[in-house]
Amino acid sequence: MITFFVILFGLLIGSFLNVVIYRFPRGESIAFPPSHCTNCDHKIKPWENIPLLSYVFLRGKCSSCKTSISWRYPLVESLTALVFYLSYLKFGLTWDLPVFALFGGLLIAMAFIDIDHLIIPDSMVIIGLLPGFYLWLGGNSHILTTQFFGFVGLGAIFWAIRYFGEIVFKKEAMGFGDVKFAAMAGWVLGWEVGLVSMFLAFLSATLLFAVLIPTGVINRKQQVPFGPFICIGIWLGVLGGREIIDWYLTFFLGV
Repeated sequence: MITFFVILFGLLIGSFLNVVIYRFPRGESIAFPPSHCTNCDHKIKPWENIPLLSYVFLRGKCSSCKTSISWRYPLVESLTALVFYLSYLKFGLTWDLPVFALFGGLLIAMAFIDIDHLIIPDSMVIIGLLPGFYLWLGGNSHILTTQFFGFVGLGAIFWAIRYFGEIVFKKEAMGFGDVKFAAMAGWVLGWEVGLVSMFLAFLSATLLFAVLIPTGVINRKQQVPFGPFICIGIWLGVLGGREIIDWYLTFFLGV
């Protein structure tokens, strides 16, 4: 039953994130007006706003104008439910569960906003710092030290990639939003897990490009947001970054 309610709450948060992803970059209120069809302004009725189920019952179309509803809506809801479920498996019924489940939801919103608009909102980066303060207040001086070095170190590394990449490629190689995003990751995860997370971010991007570029889905000159890959790296770091470090030290260094 606990698992059921965790997943259900994740679906509800995912439905809210769909509103955030659409409205926030446009400067619109996320509360008013109520949910409506963006094509005909049909006010979404409660039974038309049930996560996942309404999309299936409506066959992916507005009940009023029959305009297709983006598959992104159930995707975001499903991803958020998965994030909440994995958070429950990782942290159990502790205060860490809501903190990092909601943090995962924030990452989903940031990823899709970056995909749509090629921006990472500063306000969301600031909100993303909160789990780091939560860990700091419940930890010790060692945690604060590794968070500080993570914040400064990862921010500096990404700034260097941005600066020298622009010199080499004669164009912007990385947005400054990614630099701030990396610094946020370092603050939340600490410098050790933060480095692992950024490695996983670059690895996931490399693997995806290795498939999409040869198949012609994207071209080499196309601007591709890196924020979603940072989100993937951060979340993998939350779930198993320390375990990856321990495995590496044991397998390769025998520590």
